[in-house]
Amino acid sequence: MVDKPTHPVSGDITVSGYVDLGTLEKNASSSSRTQTFTVRNNSKFDMTFSASSVSGYNVSPTSAAIGANGSLTVTVELISSNGVGTYNRDLNMSVSFKDGDGQSLSFSTRLYAEVVEKGYSISLDPTSKDLGKLKEGYTSKEAKEKEITVTLQNKGASSIRLDGVKGNDHFIVTAVGSESATLQNGEKADYKIVPKQDLKVGTYTDTITFLTRENATAAFKATVVVEKKLAPLTVEPGTLDFGIVNEGYTALNPKTVTVKNNTDYAIRLEQPASYSYEVSLLTQTSLAAGASTTFTVRPRTGLPANAYNGVVEIWGSGESAKVNVQFAVTRPAGPSTFSDVAAGSTFASDIAYVSQKGLMSGVGEGRFNPQAPITRGQLVTILYRLDGQPAVSGAGFPDVAAGSYCEKAVKWASANAITAGGKDGLFRPNDSITREQLATFLFRYNNYKGYVTTQRANLGSFSDGAAVASYAKEALSWANGAKLVNGTADGRLNPSGGATRGQAAAILHRFCVSIGK
Repeated sequence: MVDKPTHPVSGDITVSGYVDLGTLEKNASSSSRTQTFTVRNNSKFDMTFSASSVSGYNVSPTSAAIGANGSLTVTVELISSNGVGTYNRDLNMSVSFKDGDGQSLSFSTRLYAEVVEKGYSISLDPTSKDLGKLKEGYTSKEAKEKEITVTLQNKGASSIRLDGVKGNDHFIVTAVGSESATLQNGEKADYKIVPKQDLKVGTYTDTITFLTRENATAAFKATVVVEKKLAPLTVEPGTLDFGIVNEGYTALNPKTVTVKNNTDYAIRLEQPASYSYEVSLLTQTSLAAGASTTFTVRPRTGLPANAYNGVVEIWGSGESAKVNVQFAVTRPAGPSTFSDVAAGSTFASDIAYVSQKGLMSGVGEGRFNPQAPITRGQLVTILYRLDGQPAVSGAGFPDVAAGSYCEKAVKWASANAITAGGKDGLFRPNDSITREQLATFLFRYNNYKGYVTTQRANLGSFSDGAAVASYAKEALSWANGAKLVNGTADGRLNPSGGATRGQAAAILHRFCVSIGK
């Protein structure tokens, strides 16, 4: 039998380590203020454990039994009410053998914690700024004039290391000192913030976040507005559309135009005038910086059938602005002579117009057949007639027979980039034309003639706008914007749908009186 020793010696007990709670913010959570360590009995006999009280800490248990070859978990918690400071303590403990002679073995472990008001914290001054307005195309000097300084300060008890910024999509942020400087409590660092170059017209707001290696952050909100750069003189509206009227029209209602002086100096205006339009007197001729004046425009009465698309120009102090004016006068076509086109029917006036102009003829036996599809060969023939049927030369297409009714028209269209045929090198003159093909032929003819038309419609407003073929997108946008090819009753463009002879007559009629000569 092994004799029981009278009291423990150093080898009979071990402690797993010391308690280091690190740096804590004041009133940190209980879990972050608590840590454990283990006391192990290495002997073959039961022991009694005891621990002394420690200033600033709660220790549990303060007394307990540790069985032979057993262990005890000791919990240490920093008291939550402790103020800012360093808590570096020794926890004194002892063990003795149960039923021994009462002599104990003393030992200790280190307890450490640092409590700060707030560990890592930074602030910015200011926290937001509206940098004002820049004009489109601004220079680097003009952007520099908007520069502001933001001051970052370490408000925490612990030092922090700067680590750049994020979120500055439209602004340049530059550290005045080192971009990775270390700041002690209370120390500051300045940053310069300036708008980036080449921002387009719009309002830009960034939430710029300043970063540190310790994950302390602070955000700054920056805003700048880029305005459209205005000409010295501008007019609103820039376009007046008086539509299409028949000869003998009565006086139309005038439309008002506002002229604005966008400069920082006074401008003296000259009275505008036009041969085809009545222009009222300016309400004032001397415009101070930023001031406006108005006048009215309307077509003169008694103008003969023609398109009167032109400009009214305003001059003053070497500056000018233009108002585009759209207006057309048409001569009502006489009654149709086709047996299948009733007076007052949907396309009666359109068919009368194109037939009297020699652009379209009937199909024989006194009929026009307005509901029949129009073919590719027929449409280029119509455009060829509209151009006066000039002499042609060059190669045609293998599927357009020599001597056919559309041979010359197809050669003319090919020579003038109105058609390139299909990818297979064929023209397919007898195929029914689609609405997007018709718009494309007419758009190319318009460009060939050099007619200036700026109208463009947003095809996205139609439910099937995305279905328009890529080659026809601009053409249909133009044709719809110019009110030549309209949408269907159910809000669609129907780009791949067919066009009838009556619809083609209506589109050609609109083109001739509003754009073509």
